[in-house]
Amino acid sequence: MLSSASGQSTYETWTFDGIITTGLPGSPYHANLPYSVYFTVNTSLLTTTATGLYFPTMGYGFDAGHSGFGASSTGSGVLIANNQPTSGGGSFDGIIFSMFGEQSTGFPSGTLFDGSAFGITLVNSSPGSTATPFSDTSFPSTLNLNQFSQRYMTVYFQSGAVRGSVDSLYLNGILISQVPEPGVLGLFTFGGFLFGVWTKIGKQKEVA
Repeated sequence: MLSSASGQSTYETWTFDGIITTGLPGSPYHANLPYSVYFTVNTSLLTTTATGLYFPTMGYGFDAGHSGFGASSTGSGVLIANNQPTSGGGSFDGIIFSMFGEQSTGFPSGTLFDGSAFGITLVNSSPGSTATPFSDTSFPSTLNLNQFSQRYMTVYFQSGAVRGSVDSLYLNGILISQVPEPGVLGLFTFGGFLFGVWTKIGKQKEVA
C-alpha cells in the first residue's frame, strides 16, 4: 500500500480468491484449482460519477498454481450499476473490476454484467425496481460478497477463457469478506458446542 506526501493512502489492493470452475485445456489452469486475482486501485481517482464508470486501476494480475500474469495499466475501468432495470422485469446492482477498458481508449459500451467481462463481476438481482447492496453509483469502500447472488471470475487467454467462482475478498491483504462469512460458520459451531455441553449436563443431572 502506497501513501501520498500527506500520509494518506492513495493505493489499495483488492484481491479476489476463488476456485476455477472452467479450466483451459492444455494450460496449467484446470478446474478445482484455487486462483487469485488482484487490482491495484488509485483511490484519488474515485470521485463519484453519475454513470458509475471509473478508471482507477493501475495494475492487475491473475495467479493459479504459481502460474499467471501481471500487468500495469493507465487506468482500467471499474463499472458500477445501481438499480439497473432488467429485460425480464426487476433490477440489479453490480460491479465489474475489469482488465480492459483503459481510460485512453474508453470503456466498451454494452459491457454486460453476465460474467462475460474480462475480470471480476458481482451482481445482485431484485424482482422490484430497486436492488441492493448499492444506494448510488459511488465507488464502495468495501464489499460483502454474500450480498451478491452471482459472482464471476473470467480471464481470457489467446486459446480461450478461464472461469471461476469468487469466494473471498482481501483489501490490502486483510480478509474483508468470505462466502459464507466465517462469523456465521463460527456461530453455528459455537452454538452446536453449547448445545452439546447443555445436553451432557442435563444427562448428568438425570443420572444423579
